[in-house]
Amino acid sequence: MQSTIQAARSEPEHLVDQPAQLQNGNILNLPNELLLRVVSLLPTTSIPNLMVTRSLRSVCEQGLYRYISLPEHPRRSICLLETFLLRPDLALLVRHLEINFSWRYPGLFPPSQVPSVLHPDGLEALCRAENLQSLSLAGVADWIWEPDMAKFREAIFKMKLVRLEVPLIDEPQSDFECIIYEDSDGEEQAVGGQSNWDVDLGKEIRNLLQAQPLLEEFKLSDISTTTTESLQANLKASDVPSLKSLQAVPEVAMVFLRVAPRLESLDLMMRDWDNTLFSEMENNSTTIKLSIRRFTIRVRYSDKWLWNNLAMVFSLFPNTEELSVTICSLTLRKGAVRAKHFFPQVCDSVYVLPSLRSLEAKFETPFPRAPGAREVEMQPIINCKVACPMLETVVDPERRLWTFRPDDQVLGAFVAYLVGLLMEENLNLGNDLPAPEEAIHRGD
Repeated sequence: MQSTIQAARSEPEHLVDQPAQLQNGNILNLPNELLLRVVSLLPTTSIPNLMVTRSLRSVCEQGLYRYISLPEHPRRSICLLETFLLRPDLALLVRHLEINFSWRYPGLFPPSQVPSVLHPDGLEALCRAENLQSLSLAGVADWIWEPDMAKFREAIFKMKLVRLEVPLIDEPQSDFECIIYEDSDGEEQAVGGQSNWDVDLGKEIRNLLQAQPLLEEFKLSDISTTTTESLQANLKASDVPSLKSLQAVPEVAMVFLRVAPRLESLDLMMRDWDNTLFSEMENNSTTIKLSIRRFTIRVRYSDKWLWNNLAMVFSLFPNTEELSVTICSLTLRKGAVRAKHFFPQVCDSVYVLPSLRSLEAKFETPFPRAPGAREVEMQPIINCKVACPMLETVVDPERRLWTFRPDDQVLGAFVAYLVGLLMEENLNLGNDLPAPEEAIHRGD
């Protein structure tokens, strides 16, 4: 029997000269760039199982910390911030961060459940992520204007962000729930009630944008009419010089459409449309309408005006190449309207988009596993291709990817070809961590 060395020597010269990773198939011989790419495709819960060597641990840590999504996990967010303080090297790996700061509110999280090193706002820990490029702050709705959050706000302003999401904003003049809780001495304390700060939220949002000249993607939650009017009066093109992608309600989007010449992607959040809203959108999108290439819109199942005028809304941005329509059918199981009722209406409305290359139709329902909830027929997909000759792909409500090829039987016709079922990226970590007393009771 030949030894390993003898076997290698007896191989043809052209094999011996090849890189080592091709000879022995050892994944450890791959460049770190390729290893990181492999790790990035794995479920987050599987990555720790690969930490068997020092080199793999380094790559896996990059895979785990480069993209972190904890928008609904305040206790996991606390643990993450603690990790930033204990391991600043890991904080430096983070590029995208979605984090929940609701633990700041003592009415929701008693101070005894928050590590002292994070008091009062976790700012020191957050600032360890010096290479952050994308940030979403969940669970905290007043950081843009609240006087007590000035240092927190200043730290965000100093970041060099390319993407920023503000999922929730409390208006300075608002009433909200008052929560009674006991402090560490057993004394009753109150948080909440009435907020009546004399703050122009529109100007504060503008200050935020001015501090981020590199910002390319901005997602803003719904804001009041007063704040929208303030933005409209003050926002300038110099405030958003790099903005390419925007997610907002139509009224807020109109403000940005007038001043963001580089905007190419627009995501309109759900609104009940009417003639007035359409006319305002049409007037405010005149200068930018030909620049939009990616258009996303959410449609409520009960919005009769929008369903009757869907093509007219699509025509606001006639150069759209990528269209995504989310159908929100938030109805009860009994008598629920299914996707096959709405999908043909979407397909029949794309004829106004001659440059369309891809169409995605999503269907949101409380009962996604109900039999037939997302089923659609093939003919509407064919109709899309007939209406838009440049169309290359369609993703239907069942998350099936379709493409097209010439029909061998009919000259100039097409047949829809099923590529396969799309795999949804699952960033859900399950339930949040239990409260400390719950963990003790369960023996965790």
